Amino acid sequence: MAHVDDTLDRALRLVHDYSARGPLTLKNVVRGDREEVVVEAIAPLPQALPRLVADALTQLRAAMEHALYAEVEAQLARPLRDEEAVRIEVPACVTAAAWTKWLGNTKRSQLAPLRVGTPLTERLERLQPFQRSDPDDHPLQLLAKHTNTAKHRTPAQIATRIGTVYPDDPASPLEAVVPADLRPRPGGGAAVQVGDTIASAPRGQRIAFSVVPTVCLRRPHTGVWTILAHELRDLEEWVRTIALPVLLAGRHDLPVIPPQLDIATGYDDVRTRLAEAGTVPAAERSRARFGAAVARTGLVDVLAPSAVSPDAEIVRAWVAALTDAEAVERAIRLAAVRHDLAAIVVVFRALIAEARAHAARAINSSD
Repeated sequence: MAHVDDTLDRALRLVHDYSARGPLTLKNVVRGDREEVVVEAIAPLPQALPRLVADALTQLRAAMEHALYAEVEAQLARPLRDEEAVRIEVPACVTAAAWTKWLGNTKRSQLAPLRVGTPLTERLERLQPFQRSDPDDHPLQLLAKHTNTAKHRTPAQIATRIGTVYPDDPASPLEAVVPADLRPRPGGGAAVQVGDTIASAPRGQRIAFSVVPTVCLRRPHTGVWTILAHELRDLEEWVRTIALPVLLAGRHDLPVIPPQLDIATGYDDVRTRLAEAGTVPAAERSRARFGAAVARTGLVDVLAPSAVSPDAEIVRAWVAALTDAEAVERAIRLAAVRHDLAAIVVVFRALIAEARAHAARAINSSD
């Protein structure tokens, strides 16, 4: 799981950097009495991204397979023979009939822990996709389909789509054109393509608006596009907090397996190191980075809206020096008073004073 966390962190940093660069190039096109915003170009995604995602998903599935193998050996109190080892697998059964067939495998049932009615098979049954009303949406089914595709056909299918388009002034006549759902176009194309119109307005009007692109992952068995970071977060969390505890202990109300452990270093006692491991998973760390980036942009836009503002350079340097948590806290402080003009002035002056104090300290330290 530590390897998964490190791989996810690398993948999500690529997503963050890609998004920060602005992956969409837009242009205005006049059509009759309307002016449309059209996608002119889409920056290509880094080739490492689908491979890192595929690696992480494969390792998540492997974690379950390895745990089952170790549990069978522990219960048998002996190493598995070669002909027995190949019978160990974590199935993903979408129907009760498929589960019954898996249980009825004659050779597999020769292993006592995997016979019908044993605690281990009952734990496996609890994790099966057919236990949900929609088996295709079950985490184990998602893992099976993602990893089967990545191993045998192609790395994870990832594309850029538009999450939302919204005007800075909600009362403006801008009409946003946003995909109604995450399903792809007929033929499996990405959710946004060159030439797509994403917004329109009456011709000649100047309207400020924002576009939020998202990096999405396609589910190979249903064709549904999901937000990549969310899919990775949900699957990692399910394996770490539900699947592994249930598989090994029959319950998941246990101390959570910590996701962050430096496995680039060798340890004499891994269990001791686990007790000191980080508890914030890669997806949450990524979300915090995104939030901090948005906060920094917002602070600069509010406190130094023009490059020629007297304090523009001072504000940018101060914002860059803030930690992620500090940037978010100050952005929240501004947002909390956005409907109170007098309070806005007070907070604005306090933040400008903080930026100037930071600049003064920087000058003094250089002297």
